[in-house]
Amino acid sequence: MKKSGIVLMMTLILITVMMGIVALILSQSSYLSKLVQNSFTQNLSMRVVNDLERELPALLSSVTGAEELDMAMKLPLQIEKEDQTFKLKAILTSPYSKININRLISADGSLNESYHLLFARLFTLYPISQPEVFYNLISDTIDKDADERGNETEISLRRPDFQNGAIDTPEEFRQILERYIELSGDTAILAIPWNDYIGFLGEKMDINTVNPQVLALILPDTASEKIRSMSRYKTKAYVSREEAVAAEPQLYPVFDTYFFVYQGGASYTLLCDVQLQENFQNQHLTFQYDLLEKKVKHVEFL
Repeated sequence: MKKSGIVLMMTLILITVMMGIVALILSQSSYLSKLVQNSFTQNLSMRVVNDLERELPALLSSVTGAEELDMAMKLPLQIEKEDQTFKLKAILTSPYSKININRLISADGSLNESYHLLFARLFTLYPISQPEVFYNLISDTIDKDADERGNETEISLRRPDFQNGAIDTPEEFRQILERYIELSGDTAILAIPWNDYIGFLGEKMDINTVNPQVLALILPDTASEKIRSMSRYKTKAYVSREEAVAAEPQLYPVFDTYFFVYQGGASYTLLCDVQLQENFQNQHLTFQYDLLEKKVKHVEFL
């Protein structure tokens, strides 16, 4: 090869290498810029969370019972500067509106018959081929031993990152559904609108926040119009067990099993969903706030 050809080839190689270095620098610069921006917005969000933790006790000081709590969850907290450089909207909801999936299993590891009944009704509405596999997966997840109730239903033996114990998040529940499909080949379980039925907190459900779908499972003989008027479209919170039972007598035999009415001074966790914007930077986060402890916990950036 002629000397001029070698020089040309070396020049092309050098240009290619330099372009690669420039691309790498730009890529890293963009990545670092995003990290700085994310850090900035999360720091802003944590300042807002800290401010809310200081302000929420005063804002919620009027919550002394079920009626005031119901009102607090209906009216979003909104703050906005006149120049539009800062906006905040916070919505409070209850985690006690659905069936706590962990209640399906009793303390001794057996099926809780009261909650088993609700799942049997759910699987009548949305049939699946192997309910027993589902129950075994839930049992083997919640207990902390490695004994399997069914064939290969101890997920932690196959997935080292899967932790036994209480099911706390939708992601953990999703992994249980995935394992059910692996074992049964039945994808019908995905047709169930789980988000309408399943929660992860509370020994019982708040009668004033219970989902109509869940209430219909508990009161299968109550007309759908009555179910909706007692839940989604109710105009006034029930302030006592007696008032709720008077509104629907069929609640009488099941109320103490599934429900409670909030009374002032009791522990009650609220879910807080916050959308905020400062200088046109947006951030979405959630956290829990305990009315009794007046503490923020489990902050999550979305």
